[in-house]
Amino acid sequence: MVRFAVEERKEWRWWVTPKPLAGKPVHRWYVFPHSFTSDLVHALIDEWGLTSKDRILDPFAGAGTTLLAAKEKGIPATGYDLSPLAVFVTRVKIANYKGSHLKDLWSRLRRGIHPARWTGAAKAYPDLVRAALPGKMLAAFEALDRDIAGLDATRTERGFFRLALLATIPEYSRAVAEGGWLRWVDRRRTTVTLLADLTEKVHRMLADIEESPGRDEGAWRVQAGDARSLPDTAPSYSAVITSPPYPNRHDYTRVFGVELMFGFLNWEQTRRLRHQSFHSHPEARPVRPDTNGYVRPHRLARAVAQIRRKEQDPRVKEMIEGYFLDLHLVLREVRRVCKRGARIAFVVGNAQYRGVPIAVDELTAEVGEQAGLKCEKMLVARYRGNSAQQMGKYGRNPSRESVIVFRRP
Repeated sequence: MVRFAVEERKEWRWWVTPKPLAGKPVHRWYVFPHSFTSDLVHALIDEWGLTSKDRILDPFAGAGTTLLAAKEKGIPATGYDLSPLAVFVTRVKIANYKGSHLKDLWSRLRRGIHPARWTGAAKAYPDLVRAALPGKMLAAFEALDRDIAGLDATRTERGFFRLALLATIPEYSRAVAEGGWLRWVDRRRTTVTLLADLTEKVHRMLADIEESPGRDEGAWRVQAGDARSLPDTAPSYSAVITSPPYPNRHDYTRVFGVELMFGFLNWEQTRRLRHQSFHSHPEARPVRPDTNGYVRPHRLARAVAQIRRKEQDPRVKEMIEGYFLDLHLVLREVRRVCKRGARIAFVVGNAQYRGVPIAVDELTAEVGEQAGLKCEKMLVARYRGNSAQQMGKYGRNPSRESVIVFRRP
């Protein structure tokens, strides 16, 4: 059995959850579940002694925590993500703004908004969007989106207001994200309060700009990209701080399905994104680059054999095996695009299926070494309880959440 150095970092326990982001300027504009906080990024930057001469990579940009935290410390950073929602959110957060000009734009935009015209959505939205925002509600969101698109402003400035609108959707949607799925609720909110709620959100975002650092925008960038096949052609990164999706069956194309299909993708495009996404949920079926060099770890093979005997759905076994194959491909790409001596941190969470534990942190360290990286240590940040359903059937079995630290030899 492969052994790695383990350190307890209990003081980091809140830093591997998204909850603290709700109180942090700019970060709170849009928060993804199962993310880490800017405190973790700042701590690693300080611990590794990174400076403005370095560049950080986040191949799973999500809601932009790493890039924005790097910007706060003045460290250049690049992010990639398959989701157009993630790319958009990150781009809006890391942009520079002139607060006074944005206030003028909002006043102009606000004067042009007429709720009396919120009638009949014109676009052919997928059924999920129509069911989540029925009747006049969808017409109202579409009209506001159209008003923002018609604003005489830069793309970045329009993006600022559009993010506020997207962040308002969950407060009105009848499809509520719960874990990795959507739960339908009988929400009786109407369009009467929509403009007031949007105004409040914009004002809070405007207040955050007063506290955000203005820096050279060119040093922070994000674009669409698959972490298994990064577009970079040369080693240009001296650090990586990221978190791949946990193997917990959570499908983010469903969690954010309403927002994705309201503002970015149609139903077929969303399905293609679901299939191509990281193999952390059963519906993924990604087209992968060459997988030569990967050897399935023995402990993973044993765990999968145990799960196969207990789990009726064959996709769960395929998901677990595909998850670590994808991790290997990502870590191989990280090695390729990083400079010699680069420091790399992957935030991961252990899992269990039918009572069978999966040591994601140790397996990540093992497949990372297969990919040519050196695992320096595993920093255990906290222990999560298993779900109520799992606990009832298999007892309490806390799972580690850890930061796996590699070095590029």
